[in-house]
Amino acid sequence: MDDIRQTTITFSGILTREEFDEALAATGWFRRLRWLIVVAAALMAALSLRASAHGGPINAGLLTLALVYGVLGLFLPPLLAGRMFRADQATGEKQAVIDDAGFVVSRGSEELMRVPWRTMYRSYETERVYVVTGRLGWKAGLLIVPKRLLTRTSETELVGVLLEAPFRHSKSMRTHGR
Repeated sequence: MDDIRQTTITFSGILTREEFDEALAATGWFRRLRWLIVVAAALMAALSLRASAHGGPINAGLLTLALVYGVLGLFLPPLLAGRMFRADQATGEKQAVIDDAGFVVSRGSEELMRVPWRTMYRSYETERVYVVTGRLGWKAGLLIVPKRLLTRTSETELVGVLLEAPFRHSKSMRTHGR
């Protein structure tokens, strides 16, 4: 892209669980999933009890399903986050190159993902990480850049690149760790 300065930022490392959890919290992915499951559970519970309001029997199957959804709403997001983190850790230390074309994440000589700027739609900054979200085909993508892996110069360059990128930036003070 012409509007992004010609710079290349290279770093390598591995995420900690705290950095991963902070990135997920900043993006709100699982918060929205949890609310969707809770709303579905409440709707099913209301539908199961509707018949009893008119003197009919309670739909026990639908009420049981609502209870299962409620339990899923509590336990599914943390389970998914743990599974995502373990999958990331299983790939080992990764190298990332950020330039005017986008992000390239690799392990050794194997390229894991290439994400052009045009597919990214939002960036976040927290106390410990920079996070960029986007689309990788049909999948939602999440790129987490731990600040501890960046030098002062590369962090300044990264902030410049992210500010010039054609996507929205989080304005929430909550995501900045203040």
